[in-house]
Amino acid sequence: VHDFLLRGPAIVKGDMTDPVVQDFFDVSKTVIVEAKRQDVNGQCTKKDATCKGKEIRDSRYNDMKASMYLLGNAFRINQTKAPDNLPTVQAAKKFFKVMDNMEKRVVKKPSTSDTASQKLYLEALDILDTYLDLVELPPTDSGNYDKEFDTKVGATARIM
Repeated sequence: VHDFLLRGPAIVKGDMTDPVVQDFFDVSKTVIVEAKRQDVNGQCTKKDATCKGKEIRDSRYNDMKASMYLLGNAFRINQTKAPDNLPTVQAAKKFFKVMDNMEKRVVKKPSTSDTASQKLYLEALDILDTYLDLVELPPTDSGNYDKEFDTKVGATARIM
């Protein structure tokens, strides 16, 4: 949510060519899981003897999509209801639909005066507030998302 809100000022200006906006959708920009050694009890099992794994990169938007879906799916009353029927997952999917449209505009045809993307962002912001309410998190204007969070795997989710 913090990263999504960071893009707001650039999007309100209408400049979708701004690196701040582009970075949110860039799948090569953000390291989700850092590369680690992959030896077994100190013994390298790979033929090239490097035993160095590869880092996993993805966009902040794709990371947000996965997190929202999983969190929305966790808010269930019983296990018999399909995930797509949960109000939380439905709100998340509605958000994804709007943001996917925005991503197509921003990545494929970025412009410096894109009012359609501005409208999509504002619509997504409203949907996000609905979603946050459904998963019992504070709204976007609460100030809770103003500070940066540590996003490394295994790190505690504390405000920096």
